[in-house]
Amino acid sequence: ILLHPLNYLKLKTIKFIRHHLFFILPFLPILFLFNSCKTATYTNVDKVLPAVYTLPAQMMTLNLMDRSIIGNGITPPKYGSSLSVIDNARNTMISDIKNGMPVSNAKILAARLDGHPTRTADMIKPKNITAYSNNSDGLFCLEQFDFQEQRNYKDIRKNQLDKDGKSYTIDAVSATRLIYLRTFWRLYDGKTGRILMEIPQYTEDKFETEGLSRQGVNAHLDTTQTVTVSTLSRQLSRSLIQDINPKQVTSSWTYYKKGNSIIESSANMIKKGDFRNATTYLANNVKSISSEKLKFRANINLITSYFFNKQKDEALQLAAFEYNRTNKREFRELYDKIYIR
Repeated sequence: ILLHPLNYLKLKTIKFIRHHLFFILPFLPILFLFNSCKTATYTNVDKVLPAVYTLPAQMMTLNLMDRSIIGNGITPPKYGSSLSVIDNARNTMISDIKNGMPVSNAKILAARLDGHPTRTADMIKPKNITAYSNNSDGLFCLEQFDFQEQRNYKDIRKNQLDKDGKSYTIDAVSATRLIYLRTFWRLYDGKTGRILMEIPQYTEDKFETEGLSRQGVNAHLDTTQTVTVSTLSRQLSRSLIQDINPKQVTSSWTYYKKGNSIIESSANMIKKGDFRNATTYLANNVKSISSEKLKFRANINLITSYFFNKQKDEALQLAAFEYNRTNKREFRELYDKIYIR
């Protein structure tokens, strides 16, 4: 059978790759890395969203305290030699939130555990606040940490097929495991005792299964504990840290750092955020580049520099001109990205 020369070449190439794949694979990551080294990313903070819960600007010191009592009781550290899984989850949560607070000085005080097992702790009376706060500007208290697990069962009938394909029913059990964590935080003014904010939190996880007996479904529920009190407490602590801190909205901008001295010099300026000099330098030198490949890279850098140098019109004009001239999608994408801002 005679093959067209192009088809013959494709066949030979495929055979070569198959025979040498073992030797080629180790070098693929290096090739990808070499290719990616041409570009870098400039991250810009487009705007800062205010926090959901805003701490007073004058609050420089903040103490955290655990006043919660879990629903099934707790052994304070001074009365017991070990802590339960729930105790450890709560302590980790308080530590994580302390580290995520937007204050210059935050620390954790000894736990009081003077709350209630089934509801939020009573508010600290203003006359007692200094005894609690240890003279800090603010006192952030965990007033409730209620973790519960509930299991519900239901007798059901399941359709089955015998070896002859005939249908029959059997007795079975369906089970649902619901675990939830409810917390409540209060921020007190450390000097006056006034309540500055209250933050309730709640999260849950539900898992369903079926089996032939209650013992069987319980065994399944016991061996699928992928979500625990630690999982839920970490989820709530991350959420609280996000809500109590301003949120930066960022955007990423790709620029070129390899090619020739013009591109490399402009990349160093972009990396430092020196867009005024990058704009002037590129505008004066990009026309001297004869290679279309390198001119493309330099123009990407110039358009980006124009935009961040508050020359949006110039950035859009150059992006449109280069797209019409080269039909490169990168110019169109950059035009659209700048246009909507």
